Amino acid sequence: MAEGRQGLRAVLGEPAFARYVAGNAVSLVGTWTQRVAVGWLAWELEGSPFWLGVVAFADLFPTLVVGPFGGLLADRLERRRILLATQSLLALQSLALALLTLSGRVDILALVAMSVIQGALVGINQPARLAYIPTLVSRARLASAVALNSVVFNTARIAGPAVGGLLIAGAGTAAAFLANTASYLVFILALARLPAARPPSRARAGWLAELQEALSLVTGGGALAPVFAMVLGASVLLRPVAEFLPALAAGVYGGGAGSFALLTASLGAGAVAGGLWLAARPSEDELRALFSVSFAGTATLLLLLASPDLRFAVPAAFLCGAAFAATGVTAQSLLQKRVPMDVRGRVLALYGLCMRSGPAIGAVAAGALAEGLG
Repeated sequence: MAEGRQGLRAVLGEPAFARYVAGNAVSLVGTWTQRVAVGWLAWELEGSPFWLGVVAFADLFPTLVVGPFGGLLADRLERRRILLATQSLLALQSLALALLTLSGRVDILALVAMSVIQGALVGINQPARLAYIPTLVSRARLASAVALNSVVFNTARIAGPAVGGLLIAGAGTAAAFLANTASYLVFILALARLPAARPPSRARAGWLAELQEALSLVTGGGALAPVFAMVLGASVLLRPVAEFLPALAAGVYGGGAGSFALLTASLGAGAVAGGLWLAARPSEDELRALFSVSFAGTATLLLLLASPDLRFAVPAAFLCGAAFAATGVTAQSLLQKRVPMDVRGRVLALYGLCMRSGPAIGAVAAGALAEGLG
């Protein structure tokens, strides 16, 4: 445990990586703040689990189309420029959504359209974002950097909704969108002071051939295949619970924004606790750990869904957050350590495809089922 903490302190001592982590953390929390605000706004507009699923699908599904090409770009172009371009466009998208909300002109179709735009931009951004890390640290500290970046990414994915829930309860959904705009500006300023990151030079085949190369790595008989199988299963079956917290808070427990904020805060606190606990541990059998935390995620989700009221749902949400974050941290650490640098952008794009598009499929299916059952 002490060795793990020392490794994290050492990697944060590298100025470029520390600057990146700070800006990236703010941006990721802002992204998930907006995502949960979009979900709550969809519920306010329509009061329908089906439309919650459609909006989540519109945000997440574009990764199926755009994500693999984002990985190709990350393996061909300078990665920092990709990040600067996509972060700037995402800031404009969130500002436009805030203005639509403040003006009272937002409706469910506009919300779906804006979610599609965000999903496409994130599909381009994410592979470059993940593949950029080795540029910022020495080789000896790469493992600690991977662990810390995984903690930031996976805890922000659930901690962000906690911030969003509190902002919605205190100031409304437009405030959450404006907070996200500000978070992008913070990351853009941090990126402007970081070094360039050109991918390794190599002979290039056609785009389809390079995509096939990455796909072969993750579907072959090696260690990556079970990792991707568990990531996809967790994404489809477990992750959509975050998108349906508005329905749980208002539709099941009869609460409002305050109950929603309490559930999202509990989920986020569990994610922070689980991610930091795992990051501080010395390296062990990560594949076996992935099996364990995936099973724990299933068990805690069932506990949350079976909770009769908020007294039981809040601690269950905490356990869900811890298990989900641990699953993401373990899977991404495995990939960053085992995938060659010249194909890492494409493999991480496939990982992002599973993590983002899997919940889209699960969200629509769960929303339609809930609507049908009443």
